[in-house]
Amino acid sequence: MKINKLDHVSIGTDRLEETRAFFCDLLGLKVGKRPALKSVGYWLYAGDDAIIHLVEKDSNDLEDAAYETGKEKPKEWEKAKTENLVETGMDDHIALSVKKSADLVQYMRENSIAYWDRLLADRPLYQVFVRDPNGVILELNDYAPEIDKLEPMNVLGKD
Repeated sequence: MKINKLDHVSIGTDRLEETRAFFCDLLGLKVGKRPALKSVGYWLYAGDDAIIHLVEKDSNDLEDAAYETGKEKPKEWEKAKTENLVETGMDDHIALSVKKSADLVQYMRENSIAYWDRLLADRPLYQVFVRDPNGVILELNDYAPEIDKLEPMNVLGKD
């Protein structure tokens, strides 16, 4: 796997409208298209790129589960299970644009590292999510995934 660039920053907030106005008014970012996620929020764009994702805290029923799965405590990664990971967006996270994510997924499987993934079928995007030992989520976005090498846990946006 190769990291290309920082993809976006996600900010969880209980002041959604105020935060949106701050970034739009101060930096000139524009509210743009956002997938149908389980949380409430905005994607703020600089040109064609959604560089800041705002997510309203407590807007996702799965948020409590995310905090119950070890966010505060490091996990024993060799024993971690994928059920312990839930949808990103409600947690602050780091998103990186990557290439050859299938190699990374294979490595994580071989080393029993917990992750979850999804393929967004309405666009060429495969996402892999993994928590670091401190509970921070890494979101790895592959915009040219090797579909034939992947078996995503979730497929969204297919007809």
